[in-house]
Amino acid sequence: MDPGREAADDREWTAALAAAKFVPLQQSRPYGLAAKRRGRRLSRLVATRDGAPVAFVQAATRRLAGIDALTFAGRGPVAIAPDADALAGLARGLERPWPHLLLLAPDLDAGATASATLRGARLRPVMTGSHVAVIDLEGEPRRALDPKWRNRLVRAEAAGARIEIARGGKHLDWLLAAHRRLMARKRFKGPPADFIADAVAAADPADVFVVAALLRSVPVAAALVLKHGRGATYWIAAAEPEGRAAHAGTLVLWRAMLALQGAGATALDLGLVDTDRSPDLARFKLGTGAAVRTLCGTWTPCPV
Repeated sequence: MDPGREAADDREWTAALAAAKFVPLQQSRPYGLAAKRRGRRLSRLVATRDGAPVAFVQAATRRLAGIDALTFAGRGPVAIAPDADALAGLARGLERPWPHLLLLAPDLDAGATASATLRGARLRPVMTGSHVAVIDLEGEPRRALDPKWRNRLVRAEAAGARIEIARGGKHLDWLLAAHRRLMARKRFKGPPADFIADAVAAADPADVFVVAALLRSVPVAAALVLKHGRGATYWIAAAEPEGRAAHAGTLVLWRAMLALQGAGATALDLGLVDTDRSPDLARFKLGTGAAVRTLCGTWTPCPV
């Protein structure tokens, strides 16, 4: 087995992504290019067996005073099949001399299997995993809706909002401006609007869904969804008071789900679920019938 080396070209990297059932946004090409544009050094490694990819990782390195200080792989490595040797090889490929710190947040569900695999790769945990909500788009999504969520959707559909789905443009500008205001007002922790704009610019336009609800031709709610491989991510969303009163955010997410189904997506990642700090948002996400994944946390190589 090739334990992990830099992807020779985009074709090899694309083949590795295509072999995975689900590729998280943080491991997608647009996300990596946005990080690179903001001054991070980007590494893409693929571990193979008999020429076929078994795991891959995209990681961004921050340099301080000309020295590699921190490399972080968000939701990576991605294991096509749990393989300690492959994950160990990818970690070795990302390591640098001291004082470099390497942090990996593998896209594996928490549990005994993941823990054994990661410890077998000579990694040790440094932070517990978060919870994310994922919608299965392969069935009939409306049947999975919580009754209260479905009732809000019915009321939103009756409120008369017009839905527009675009690849960018004015609705994206409106949404990014609302995102900036939200981060400033609530000290909200999330990706900066400029980073999001860079990722959208790097994406295939066919994979960008800006879903907006308009009342009297004015946006009252919108969301940005990016498709990456067979999956997609509900990245940012915002709503004005009038939009919240009309449950426009519910209608926006629903129409995004239908658009993604039509585009061939099989899963929609709604992001973090935090019932303690954001209970209303957690209920909104879980009301879609989304399943909750508990991720395996953040890991770093064991000292020799």
